[in-house]
Amino acid sequence: MRRWMRSVFMAAGLLPMAVLANPFSALSARPTAEIPVTGKILTTLQDGDYVLPRFSPDSRYLAFSHVVLQGNTELTEIHALDLKTLEVKVLLDAKASLKFAIYKSFVASFAWQDATTLKASISDGDVNGIDLVFDVVAGKLVGKKPFSMTDDAPGREEALTSELEAAFSSIPGPVLANALANGFKIGNMKYVVQKNYWKQDNHIWYLDGERKTMTRLVDIPEEWIYSLRGGFASGNALILLVAFGQEAWLARHAGGKMELLHRFAVKNYQQTHLRVEFVRGDRVLFQVSTGPDYEKRENFLFIYDKSGLRKIREAAPIYDLDVDPAGTLVSLSQWSGKRRKLVVRQLKEFR
Repeated sequence: MRRWMRSVFMAAGLLPMAVLANPFSALSARPTAEIPVTGKILTTLQDGDYVLPRFSPDSRYLAFSHVVLQGNTELTEIHALDLKTLEVKVLLDAKASLKFAIYKSFVASFAWQDATTLKASISDGDVNGIDLVFDVVAGKLVGKKPFSMTDDAPGREEALTSELEAAFSSIPGPVLANALANGFKIGNMKYVVQKNYWKQDNHIWYLDGERKTMTRLVDIPEEWIYSLRGGFASGNALILLVAFGQEAWLARHAGGKMELLHRFAVKNYQQTHLRVEFVRGDRVLFQVSTGPDYEKRENFLFIYDKSGLRKIREAAPIYDLDVDPAGTLVSLSQWSGKRRKLVVRQLKEFR
């Protein structure tokens, strides 16, 4: 999913606020168990550089991008793997993607519109791109529409409803709109946010629109702008990903207390993020990306439930992954030398 950001004027260091220490420095993380949860390998693709695997809603197809270098130019191919026949269809070849490139062409995101219709957003390596729509069964391009990454996203302000404004009337409208747009929805009218706005604090807040309550979860140092990188709810606990500099912390807030679950290094904290992959009851499977797409990085895959946090063990470093809607398959884009192979495996934990 393309994440659109609106410029907000901020100035660190101008507000008369007390200097705060790293809120996690005094907390000791519990040892994180590493577990194998993947089973039988369905197929492995390793004769190219494969990224961005995304399952169709019915788990029949797996879309992915094949990164192709022509001289110094990075181009893309778009493929679809039929998981019943294990045949691969080429929906867009490198030659066709060249006409979309300014500096390079790459898939910024995939979005399945239904079980057989795939939208691929292709970036030109600059500020523009094009959305291509494919009929995967026919293997044909059926639609295209240019876009600009400098445009505001449609519906950007839709998160700020009159109901939410009334629930949090103490927060100025523009501040609340920015917090919601860049925060994380964790339930019906429930969010974890940072305000990240001129003359506002940078603390992490839990906003409950149903109860009309605001709870400060973590006191954040003034310079830690955009350090909240993800969050979700599991039972009565809130799980937060916070990062700054080249460190990140997974923390749990429950019963009015904060507990550190895991600490790890990252490439770039503002390009670190958390993505929930699958949920069943209070058990959550989620991925943490540790840096920008254009640098070599290792992502982490975790399971969280009432027993705590567990890291999924894989021999090869994970670059990206996707879990099918049924929670029975996982596709792993894994480093193999300087390229990334694609492995589709059974997922045993949720069977």
